[in-house]
Amino acid sequence: MYVKFWGVRGSVPVPGKDTIHFGGNTTCVEIRTKEGDLIIVDAGTGIRLLGLELLKGDCGKGRGNLHILFTHTHWDHIQGFPFFMPAYVGQKDVSGQRLESTCNMLNLYGASDVDDRLEATLRGQMEHFYFPVDLGYLNASIKFHPMQGKSIKIGNSTIHAKRLIHPNGVLGYRIEDEGKVFVIATDCEHPSDGTLDQNIMELAKDADVFVYDTLSGGAGYATQAGAVFPAVPHSDAVFAAPGASGCGPLGALNWAVNLRGGVPAASGKNSLTTSSDVYAVAARKVRPPA
Repeated sequence: MYVKFWGVRGSVPVPGKDTIHFGGNTTCVEIRTKEGDLIIVDAGTGIRLLGLELLKGDCGKGRGNLHILFTHTHWDHIQGFPFFMPAYVGQKDVSGQRLESTCNMLNLYGASDVDDRLEATLRGQMEHFYFPVDLGYLNASIKFHPMQGKSIKIGNSTIHAKRLIHPNGVLGYRIEDEGKVFVIATDCEHPSDGTLDQNIMELAKDADVFVYDTLSGGAGYATQAGAVFPAVPHSDAVFAAPGASGCGPLGALNWAVNLRGGVPAASGKNSLTTSSDVYAVAARKVRPPA
């Protein structure tokens, strides 16, 4: 499994000299499974750069097949989708019907308890009032899939989703790929009674990589969020996690990326590595932004 972070900011992109090291794009994570399947989590502005990179391969030839898991439809998790160039690759006949053999295939997954919110939201932000190209004009083949409350298979990988606590809801994802486990739980909160969300705990159990949102909403929340790490069921008892300091005046995702001890550091088909300028990561320790 290969993981790369293309965007880690929250609320709005934050370009500028103060964010060069970690980047200013909003949420987008690329995962490549051992079998070679492409899974993307969220379509913040980071997906634009990912799309340009994908055009160098099969996506540039209309032969791409990819899967995008949406945690939720708040703007910083969808605002890059209209600029995702693989969605424009494909051909249509004179009647406007897609020639499937020439079109990239985009499988989009979102929560099932909000009916067509994912499709409606993506379509809404591309209405002519806001964007010059309508969702229906995209050349790629696009299919929407409900996700919450069940597991799905993508190749040899299994993806589980659980609803977490956030205004209007958010999904956390667990991707199991031939013995490796990647978990992402972003924009999540905990019950007001001071307990920890058990859905987060279940998702994170024995994860090799656990991506968790530690953006502070106040001193109390920072303390509560930091408490998750030593409590997560795991073969390693102790995590070192950064404080919830944020990354700028407009807000940012100060993610904690935890690697279980013993994960190979070298790239290769049988290893789980990260390729990113987001954090300098070492097994069992995470260094926060300076």
